[in-house]
Amino acid sequence: MEKEMNVTDNDNFDTMADQELIVLRKTISVDQKFATGPVMGKFLTALKDKRILAIQCPECGRLQSPPREMCAICRVRNREWVEIGPRGEMRMMEYCYYSSPDPLTGESRETPYGAIGILLDGCQKEEVFWHLLRPEHLEMVEMGIVMGDRVTRGTRLRPVWAQERSGSIDDIKYFEIDE
Repeated sequence: MEKEMNVTDNDNFDTMADQELIVLRKTISVDQKFATGPVMGKFLTALKDKRILAIQCPECGRLQSPPREMCAICRVRNREWVEIGPRGEMRMMEYCYYSSPDPLTGESRETPYGAIGILLDGCQKEEVFWHLLRPEHLEMVEMGIVMGDRVTRGTRLRPVWAQERSGSIDDIKYFEIDE
């Protein structure tokens, strides 16, 4: 019978700290498929064809990409599709120095990398599309800024498409400087 441990009993914690930890390294594969639904499915199918789609709110006109079935602001159903980009302007970037393993492959991307918000052509204000920046371009890009009437343009970017596309966000490898 297992002994119940008293949390205030420091002797038990000291004993546990001396125990050897056993690590089992194993890749677990689960053969499952998930339905994307009609909204995300249409978006992913377009990526396969090198097109980026947004869905537009019928009330406020806001574009969302990746698309959502409902407008997060107006709480109404979105139905109108708009093709955006594929080029755009960098608005923000996060330098990432830690990379979590991909839950499907167990692989981690090289660090540092840039997670970027891109204002794709056809979008406005905060309608940014999040993706990755080509690693070699981390120190070569500038962010766009809008403060009142003052607008500073960010570096123009374009997508680099994967050679083989499957209808996944990874169909865009990353964005790079559009020269």
